[in-house]
Amino acid sequence: MLNFLGFGSAFNTDLGNTSAYIKSNTSLVLIDCGSTVFSKLHSLGLLDGVSDIYVIITHTHSDHIGSLSDLIFYSQYILNQRPTLFFPNKDLLNTILRCMGVKSEFYNIIDTGKALIENEDLKLEISFFASSHVDTIPSYGLLLKIEGRTIFYSGDSNEINGFILKSLEEGTIDYLYHDTSGIDYDGNPHLSLEKLESYIKPELRHKVYCMHVDSHFDREKAKSLGFNVVECIDRL
Repeated sequence: MLNFLGFGSAFNTDLGNTSAYIKSNTSLVLIDCGSTVFSKLHSLGLLDGVSDIYVIITHTHSDHIGSLSDLIFYSQYILNQRPTLFFPNKDLLNTILRCMGVKSEFYNIIDTGKALIENEDLKLEISFFASSHVDTIPSYGLLLKIEGRTIFYSGDSNEINGFILKSLEEGTIDYLYHDTSGIDYDGNPHLSLEKLESYIKPELRHKVYCMHVDSHFDREKAKSLGFNVVECIDRL
């Protein structure tokens, strides 16, 4: 299961930008690092004593990478380490970070579609899946394998990949975390609760967690339909 620093959409700032993490001893794995994320990491002390930082990036909207440069600078100047970033489009990410003033020697990038984090603290397999979000930048969902469990994390997407849906139905995916919007309209870059309901059979909804929710999202309705809604960590 994943822990969350925030689970709001870009404009639902009261809930913080959506970002999940896994921490094991001195290793920290972060999924996305939006504008509110570094401040939350710092205030909770999640960076204290950390010697290995990994950041998996779903796409480059600011609510997903807005404080990534802060994290890299803090890692460089305070923690004296280079975080490892995972994102299939290395050139795009390098360009954005360079525009933020971040030197390429301050971080490492793994740009393969499949990757492995393995050290004495944890073993995590990562696979990227292209997702349907916007046509201006590439976006990805993540298939994560850790401690014998398989998790799909959608990033931002307005549909569920057929392979992912079939894997959930067949039991090869244990949990699905999905971007969920409270409204539906033509061209919506996010998946509405109405569409999520149409995708997921009632008997499987206990495996599904709504995240990246907007201010229109009805938490109680989602729960009444059998879905879970993620909660964020306020203290350790």
